[in-house]
Amino acid sequence: MKKIFTTILSFICCLGAFAEKSVPHVEVTMPFHKGVNLSNWLEPWYGLSVSSNFFGRQDFEDMKSIGVEIVRVPIHFEAFSSKDPDFIIDEKLWKIIDETVAWCTELKLYMIIDMHNDCNGNTKTRPDVEKMLNKIWPQIAERYKNSSEYVLYEVHNEPHFKSGNLNADIDKWGKIQGRILNLIRTIDTKHTVIVGAENWNNIEALLKLPDYKDDNIIYNFHDYSPFFFTHQGAAWTDLKNIKNIPFPYDKDKMPPFPNNESPSVKQSYKNYEHDSSEEVLCKPLNDAVNFANKRKVALMCNEFGVDMTHPDNQERINWYRLKNKWMDERNIIRISWDYKASFGIFNTGSLSQQFPQDVNVDLIEAMGYKMPKNIQPRTAGWLNNSFENGEYKIFRNTLAKNILPISYLNGGKSTAAFDAVSENNELCISIPEAKPYEALRLDFLGAEDFTSLVNSGLSLEFEIKTAQKDFKLDVYFMDKEDSSKGKDGLEWRCKISLGPKDKVNDGKWHKIKVPLKDFEDCGAWSNSMNRWFPGEGLFKWNKVCQLVIDFSDNGQNKEVCFKNIVIK
Repeated sequence: MKKIFTTILSFICCLGAFAEKSVPHVEVTMPFHKGVNLSNWLEPWYGLSVSSNFFGRQDFEDMKSIGVEIVRVPIHFEAFSSKDPDFIIDEKLWKIIDETVAWCTELKLYMIIDMHNDCNGNTKTRPDVEKMLNKIWPQIAERYKNSSEYVLYEVHNEPHFKSGNLNADIDKWGKIQGRILNLIRTIDTKHTVIVGAENWNNIEALLKLPDYKDDNIIYNFHDYSPFFFTHQGAAWTDLKNIKNIPFPYDKDKMPPFPNNESPSVKQSYKNYEHDSSEEVLCKPLNDAVNFANKRKVALMCNEFGVDMTHPDNQERINWYRLKNKWMDERNIIRISWDYKASFGIFNTGSLSQQFPQDVNVDLIEAMGYKMPKNIQPRTAGWLNNSFENGEYKIFRNTLAKNILPISYLNGGKSTAAFDAVSENNELCISIPEAKPYEALRLDFLGAEDFTSLVNSGLSLEFEIKTAQKDFKLDVYFMDKEDSSKGKDGLEWRCKISLGPKDKVNDGKWHKIKVPLKDFEDCGAWSNSMNRWFPGEGLFKWNKVCQLVIDFSDNGQNKEVCFKNIVIK
């Protein structure tokens, strides 16, 4: 009898242990489960048409080959529109999205058209955001209502009104989102729509969303917890001096707390053991799963990740392995931020990383992906891919692949500051205005060796047009910085200057041709030392990282246009 009782007791204990370890599971399943974000493409800080080559069909084939099932395409629609009152979307943006939809449909790769307005930490969602959404979403829905089932819509990324009353903001956004969802449904009842909550798609705010009574939606949240680990050292946070934090928590691996940090950072350091525990990190997931099941909808986390800059690579892999495991166990669709850049799947955060040779294989395996066999390394870099018709293309109708435009124009409002516009069936870069020393930088996504181009007597050629009478311009190549080499590793520059003597300010097109050997070493600026170094002959043609168009001490108040920028 005692033996029977002991057996029963053991069985009950086993059931109890099983109950403790059991997790809730989202009941609604979609035909996709894991994917990546395509950041740095159609977001606010770069120009539109000139960055259209940043991702191409090959990139989508690469993602598909490792097992990516869905991609999220963040798009700053408002920046690429006519603005108030009609918000008409630029046809050049539609062309890029159309092409992306076609690629994804052919590859059977799901894609999210994500309304991704500016979401930097110091921003807030415009209080009248509904006015803008009412104009833009009918355009999107009308254009793609007959597209394949591989297209999904996302109403708005990370709304954050910051009114000072969070509960009121959560309620306000919940109602706005419902009205926009209904508006989309008057045009398109076919495609799945992704909805999310206020406070940056916060998971707790998700639980307060209204029931939209739509059986073709996915509830979505973002998850960068524990923030103390995922954003350690991030320059845009108060954790910029926090580095080498382990995950999971390990007392023996914790670095000493740096001096002179704020009380809030100190408290986060003290709380890290608790905040990084599985119990704490999984409770919000469980709450969201139960919420989704009550609503009978699918659940998605379409942003999660770790900045790779400061954590140890293995600790970062640990985080992804556990986060993916926890979401997979709960049937939560997961889309990591991002593909390239500092949260990406490559070995560094450089946007010049090449597939497959630069992929962090251990990381993608922790995320449930697998590197296909026998893929040949790709030819890397602008120089190796830009030669065509006897010239090295930088911009002719569009930017060459492996060139990224970065502008410091119009007080930093780069999306409004330059674009590629059509003139006589040719595209040119148009810059309406610029303050003194603002610049358009064309980044080669890594250091390029121009030595052979210089020795071969090649020239930089471009065409320019402006009507500004006192027009002045500096055009220079800039070396890639290497802080380990001290003064020799500064961003040394080699330039030419244009001014009134060149008579290019009559409103007509003028062709400029300057041999590379005639560019003059002019100096370097050091951000770390906050000083200018005059030229000392330290510019190196074998590590060029940017071609910069600098508007000198004059700036400009009239439009200037550039086209056909090549080396030949």
